[in-house]
Parts: sequence; structure tokens; C-alpha cells
Amino acid sequence: MSTQTARINVRLPEEDLRELEAIRERAGLQTVSDVVRQAIAAYLHDETQTWNSTKVSTLVPNALMEDVEMFIESGDASDMSQAVTMALSGWVEEKKRYYLEGREALRQKVTQAVEERSTRRGMGRAADQMRIQ
Repeated sequence: MSTQTARINVRLPEEDLRELEAIRERAGLQTVSDVVRQAIAAYLHDETQTWNSTKVSTLVPNALMEDVEMFIESGDASDMSQAVTMALSGWVEEKKRYYLEGREALRQKVTQAVEERSTRRGMGRAADQMRIQ
């Protein structure tokens, strides 16, 4: 099985080329092209994971952040982004469940309580009328 490839030419400032060469040496790669291929692969990987996402910036209490960082360190999430996404997913699912199921269950309980209350009142009135007769 062969892999199709294409050649591209990229113009870079001399400073960037020196930096790529330094990265090649540190990473133990054979050519600057290897560095560029890895960089492009990493970029594409990051972009495909976030192409349909929205960046959120928020203030979080320090005590909560310490707990989140502790859970990340213990392996419950791979990074802050995943931890926040999991937390928001849980919250959203809880709200969906409430609005789809819990709200209806609450309505049924209220309706049942109102019916029981009116039944008790009706029984009380009937008992009062029996005593009067």
C-alpha cells in the first residue's frame, strides 16, 4: 500500500528556518521537513478536535480549581479543557433530565397533592353535613 504525498514550497524568514533546525536537533529528527510534517500533523490534530468548539474564558474560585487540578493529576481528565467539558456536559445533562423528566414528575406530584387535598376537603364537608343531619 502506498501513501500519496505532495511537495510544497514554503518561504520562511531565516530566523524561523534556524529555529526549525534547532528543533530538528533537539527532537532527533533527520530533516527540517520531518519537523514541518510533525508540526502540521499536530496542528491538524488540534484543529480537528476544536473545529466545532467555542472558547470560553471564566473566573473560577481557587478552592474549586485546586480540586479540579487534583482530579486531573489523578487521571480523571487529561487536561483542563477535558475536565471543564466533562463538568459542563454533566450539568447540561442534569438540566435536560430535569426539564424533560423532572419537571413533568413535579407537575404530576403537585396535581396529585391538589387532588388529595380537595378529596380530604370534600370528605370533611361530607362528614360535617352528616353531623348536622
